Parts: sequence; structure tokens; C-alpha cells
Amino acid sequence: MKITAAVGAFDRTQPLLDGRVPVEGFDVAWTSGELESLFSRAFETAEFDVTELSFCNYLIACARGGSPYVAMPIFPTRCFRHHAFFVRTDRGIRTAKDLEGSRVGLREYTNTVSLVARGILQAYYGVDLSRIRWVVGDVDQRERSASQIRAPAIEGMDIATSGGRLLGEMLASGEIDGLISYTPPRALGSPGVGRLFERWWEDEQRYFKDTGIFPIMHVVAIKRALVEKHPALPGALYRAFCEAKAMTIRDLEIEQAPKTMLPWAPAHLMETRRALGHDFWPYGVDANRVTLEAQVDWAFRQGLIERVVPLDEFFVNAPV
Repeated sequence: MKITAAVGAFDRTQPLLDGRVPVEGFDVAWTSGELESLFSRAFETAEFDVTELSFCNYLIACARGGSPYVAMPIFPTRCFRHHAFFVRTDRGIRTAKDLEGSRVGLREYTNTVSLVARGILQAYYGVDLSRIRWVVGDVDQRERSASQIRAPAIEGMDIATSGGRLLGEMLASGEIDGLISYTPPRALGSPGVGRLFERWWEDEQRYFKDTGIFPIMHVVAIKRALVEKHPALPGALYRAFCEAKAMTIRDLEIEQAPKTMLPWAPAHLMETRRALGHDFWPYGVDANRVTLEAQVDWAFRQGLIERVVPLDEFFVNAPV
């Protein structure tokens, strides 16, 4: 059986992309590329049989019903997001709570980065999200036309677009007070622009210790029709993704001739396991239940979905 699959090129997916790890019983034509492009192709045309998807956008589609894809409990991308907050340092913003009453930019209101960042603000730091004026736009380069940038209408929330202005420039000029961005804006380090969490890695470790949440950014999903036609496929894919991840971990453990250019990679792995646990990047529903339920709850509380989607509806109903 030949199938098509698209995932980002990461260390934990590379053994799949280069063929070192096969999918038992299936001939997979793997594709990689820029993630936003892969997501668009999946959501707009369902081009791939198996694809990496934005957690939040898949959740929204799942809550509405009719999604051609169903997720598997495979999480190729996950990331803490304290490092994604950038602020004007001349506005008295010293803590997360100080963001109330300010204008904060973000690339999309409905992407997973924004979901997680707002979830952390609201659930962990007690920030009233309705007291922030949200501005949606491109950050440092024009990726969309002004008409393509949308501000969703959510009751009780003040959401507008940047009108085509770049959010990085607006932060530098002081037109917005803060910015949520998965990469540092060019304005970082210029007068009046800094990070909300200066030692963000310490705040992220503290957050995990307090909550047990390691945010999930993306999931791997499979066409529903394919699951019905080939019920062995989800299990074969799950085992292959697990083996690819295990192979990557084994490479990180090598001390004699490290596979990565980071000189202290084995020590960093040891510290990561100390902070997050030995299996710090688990697949499967049960091992991620706390994180999954938290993110679904955040989406509901933020008005992105109208009902709390049960995890057995979110994920494929097949043995993996």
C-alpha cells in the first residue's frame, strides 16, 4: 500500500524521512518543507494521506466536525513559550499581570503559539485576557496581504488587525506594548524592547514543575477514510514514529563522538531528563493527558471552540 506523508524535518523525524525507519506494511512517500505551507495544503486540499498539523487549528476543525483528518497521539513539535513574550521596557511591564491594559501583537489569534501563550498567562499567571487589546499581523516581513490577516470575532475580546503594519516595527515605535512571536523580532535589543522573561528557560522549567504541562504544538494526523480502509496503518505509523524518536535519543546519548555540534549535548540531555523526566518527549494519550486536557480547556475558555472536545474524539479510535 502506497501512501503520502508530510512532516517537518526534525531530528526525531529524520529517520523516517531518510528511510532508516520504515512503516511496516506500507510504502510511504515522505515530504517535508516549510510547515505553514504543509498546513495550508493539508487544510485546504487534504493533499496528504498523513500529515503534521497545527494542534490548535486541528482542534478547531475537530470541534466543528467534518475534518477529513483524525489525529494520532504523535507530537513531532512541542515547545514551552515563555521565550515568546517581548515587551516595551519603558511601559512598566515587569510581570505577566502587567500586560493587562496593554496592546499585544501576535501573528495569528488562532495558532497554537498564541493559544499556549494566552493559556499560560490566564491559567498560571492569572491574567485577564479580556483586558488586553490584541493586534494580529505579520511580525518582521510581509507574508500576507492586509486582507488575508483576520481578527476573529470572539465575545468579550478586543481583537483587531495591524492594518498591514509589521508588528515588529510597531513594537519598536511603541505603537504596541508587547508581542507574542515564536522567533525574536528584529527589534529585540533596540532601545525600549526586551523580553518579558529574561531568564525564560528557568521560568519554563518552573512552570513544568508546577503544572506538569509540556505544551504540544503539532500533531500527526491521518485521513479518516484511510483508517477505515487500512486499520493497521495507525499502529504501524505510531511504532515507526516511536522508533525514529528513540533512535534520535540514542544519538544524543553518544559521548565519544557526538552527533550534534553542541559540545555538551549529553550533559544537556541529562539536565533535561532531570527537569522533565527520563522520557521527556512522550507519545501516546495517557502520558500526555495533563497537557492535552489543559490545551483543550484553554481553547474553550478563550472562545476558540464552542465545546470541550473529548480526547477519544480528538484521536483516532484504533489501537496504536
